[in-house]
Amino acid sequence: MESTTPVLLLIVALPLAGSLITAANRNRWKEGTLARVASTAVALSFAATLVALGLQGGAGGVLRFPLVTWGPAGGFELSLGLLGDSISLWWALVVTGVGFLIHVYSSGYMHGDPGFGRYYAKLNYFVFAMSLLVLSDNYVGLLIGWANVGLASFMLIGFWNQRAEAAAAAMKAFVMNVIGEIGLILGTLLLIVHAGSAEFDTVFAAVRSAEPALVTSVGLLFLVAAVAKSAQLPLHTWLPDAMQGPTPVSALIHAATMVTAGVYLVVRSAPIYLASETAALTVAYVGGLSALFGAVVALRQPDIKKVLAFSTMSQVGYMMMAAGAGAYTAAMFHFMTHAFFKAALFLAAGIVIHYLGGEQDIRRMGSLRERLPVVYWLALFSVLALAGAPPLAGFFSKEEILHGVKDAGLTGLWILGVAVAGLTAWYMFRLFSLVFLGAAQPAGKGRREGADENVESRMEMVIPVGVLTALSVVGGWISIPGLTALPEKYLLPALQRVADVPVHRAVWSTDALLVTAVAAAGAVFALSLYGAKGSWRRQEVAARGEPGGPLYNGFYLDALYRTAVVRPTVAVSSWVGRRMDPEGVDGIVHGIAGAVKLLGRALASWHAGLVRSYVFTIVLGVVGVLAYILLAVQ
Repeated sequence: MESTTPVLLLIVALPLAGSLITAANRNRWKEGTLARVASTAVALSFAATLVALGLQGGAGGVLRFPLVTWGPAGGFELSLGLLGDSISLWWALVVTGVGFLIHVYSSGYMHGDPGFGRYYAKLNYFVFAMSLLVLSDNYVGLLIGWANVGLASFMLIGFWNQRAEAAAAAMKAFVMNVIGEIGLILGTLLLIVHAGSAEFDTVFAAVRSAEPALVTSVGLLFLVAAVAKSAQLPLHTWLPDAMQGPTPVSALIHAATMVTAGVYLVVRSAPIYLASETAALTVAYVGGLSALFGAVVALRQPDIKKVLAFSTMSQVGYMMMAAGAGAYTAAMFHFMTHAFFKAALFLAAGIVIHYLGGEQDIRRMGSLRERLPVVYWLALFSVLALAGAPPLAGFFSKEEILHGVKDAGLTGLWILGVAVAGLTAWYMFRLFSLVFLGAAQPAGKGRREGADENVESRMEMVIPVGVLTALSVVGGWISIPGLTALPEKYLLPALQRVADVPVHRAVWSTDALLVTAVAAAGAVFALSLYGAKGSWRRQEVAARGEPGGPLYNGFYLDALYRTAVVRPTVAVSSWVGRRMDPEGVDGIVHGIAGAVKLLGRALASWHAGLVRSYVFTIVLGVVGVLAYILLAVQ
């Protein structure tokens, strides 16, 4: 059943209106007014999403709203519109819902910042861009949303642009995302040339008769875009640097929404990947290796936000692995549960950072269990959810992913996924132990000037973390095998409407016990090594400076890019600026100008103001013309 409704437009337009209003009044209104206007805009967008769910009329229902039509030009007509099927509304629900909680939290976290209004305008703008991305009904609209999400990310990562590190991180993220956008643009152009349209349903129908090489090419080009946007190997290096942005930005963009845009692209393009085994397997293995890489590198990070950043890379890798294996509903289910517990962890980390006056090194923390008891319990349940402890949310979504991967015959990736589950529990309980357990750090090591002793009394910060933690606990219960299975019932019809999607139904098995046991072993080892009396804890606390080594440096991939790409590019650009431009380009321009000047001087000598010279020139010209005519006649 399809119907047209303007509610879809409200989901997109309300955050955009909030952004414009907040930006226009950022220097006139007080902080409270700015926060309320921006937060209300996103709350109303969330409410519109709920209304759209009610109007959808069932899992197979489709809502549409046309926006604009360009053309026809050269036989091609482009119509942009909004699509409200189960997939897009699933994403919009998380984007606006989690986005609203982070807007509320930000009013406390950003209190007193000179750019308070500017921050909220950009945060609203991001929600608009992400909503446009997931609600567009064709690849051109998706691309427009994609590019705007990149712009919003650039502005928010570099929000504190007076810091050189933040400005550099924003530029790095922008460049990496532009690389991905090239893949999305080329893939979209190939589809338009083949199908004559960018609209999803038309494209997917045309894919059935397309040449395998074309489908594989489009799938791989889209994967380039997904890898860049979702911080997967090998274009992931921007993500840890992006932690230079405010912590709520990290929670919204780099945990709950933007980094999953690549997963959305792959899931939305399911018919393309189902038609190309090569492209699908490439997605699965890129996701699996990214999950392993992120988990291993997180083991050695001292910065609380970078641990969570590499954890995000790893968990998004799980989603990509599932999508590549054809377990699309499992990937989307984990997208939702991950948004809950990872956003909760980032926001809890923000409270810890506030309490310690900006300290982010977990080796300089400790004993916060007594000083921040509420955050301690909220963080504990979120860590357990991320580690996959039953019956919390992460347990159910990870189990569905691993079941889908194994059911698809990718045993090697399943083993890798089980290993990553153990590593996840290890690095998360390492972080939890160093932050909350053990003895308090000596004066001067664990606190900084500007520390907020009363941060737990800020309800606008604590309540959003509490809500997200509660969802991290019960969010997985919507997909209990043999009982609820809501993600499958709601999401699968949207996929089956456009393709023959394999069904990987989650079932209880001994595999779940194995995965749980591996995760429990990782947690126990981490607690024994980094707990109150752990030997590795003492080594870390006593350490000075950066840890060093391949794990801390991400196996030196960033250094490799700087050596192999950045430095040669800068060197060539510098040479062009110093030599090629002034001596080559400017030399040609100056040479032409000099030649014209000399010619002008030569011709000027013929114009001395003497009448006899002019008469002689005319006579000479007439003689020449007559001679030419006579010779031509002969």
